[in-house]
Amino acid sequence: MDPERAAADRVISSVAVIGAGTLGAQIAAMCAASGRDVRLFDIVPGASDNALGRLRSLLEPVIARGALDWDLDAVLARIVPAATLGAAVARADLVIEAIREHLPAKREIFSTISVMNATALLATNSSSIPSSALADVVVDPTRLVNLHFFSEFWDRAAVELMGCGATSDETMRKMADFGRSLGLFTAVVRGESKGFIINRVWRAVKREALAVVDGGHADPEDVDRLWALFWGIGYGPFGMMDQVGLDVVADIEDSYIAVSSDPTDHPSPALHALVDAGKLGEKSGEGFYRYPDPAYRTPGWPRAGSPSETPPL
Repeated sequence: MDPERAAADRVISSVAVIGAGTLGAQIAAMCAASGRDVRLFDIVPGASDNALGRLRSLLEPVIARGALDWDLDAVLARIVPAATLGAAVARADLVIEAIREHLPAKREIFSTISVMNATALLATNSSSIPSSALADVVVDPTRLVNLHFFSEFWDRAAVELMGCGATSDETMRKMADFGRSLGLFTAVVRGESKGFIINRVWRAVKREALAVVDGGHADPEDVDRLWALFWGIGYGPFGMMDQVGLDVVADIEDSYIAVSSDPTDHPSPALHALVDAGKLGEKSGEGFYRYPDPAYRTPGWPRAGSPSETPPL
């Protein structure tokens, strides 16, 4: 069948999500909340089952405060953990990959699933790796895209869509409709942009915030206090990096550095020291801040004063 016709005829009623981490689980929940059947698979045994419990704990207070109007039991009932990758993708109309930012692992996944399911639309949730880097291992790259979601989607109700260079127009239209069907603002990237739209801007903020700290010019909390005061939000770049996960941030930063032509673009010692020590942010209990009660959630922060000692003259 002609790829354009196949994409036009495809209805997305069943979704497979590969990767049951923080964002993979949230993607599964969004798809289930739209009325679709979801299969969730993770290579780590038990991770998909555990993700359902984490989703309940995460979403119950969000629903209680009115940020989501969901029947949580019904949503979770539509997410079925899959025992194998094949079982997850066999009958899916759309497969969304949400594993770590590691290109060889993603290439292995896509080379496998594009054979397992010859008609499904294929999407990587990667925030830094373009789908063009996967196109040569996919049987039919006309059905391959980047579909970049954001964590805590009830506050960041957006998704970025980018083609792989061979993606068909009909696939792009179908995926844009899918994003909107989840209640998300769907931003279509024109051409290929490393970091898409918002993460390209966010990367510049991360890089300079880390450079200020690595250069000894400020503490992370001082940077965050200034950011919060100027932009009127409750945390700054370092608090946000902790929320994302410092291992994820480091993987993303390394992927940018690998293709950068800027000689000043290099890994951050402060970031990698924390990752090497297993201090990965909120999920591990410590990163740039300590959890579950980081300083930026203290009443009166950021106006309460600087944590730094008196600076040298």
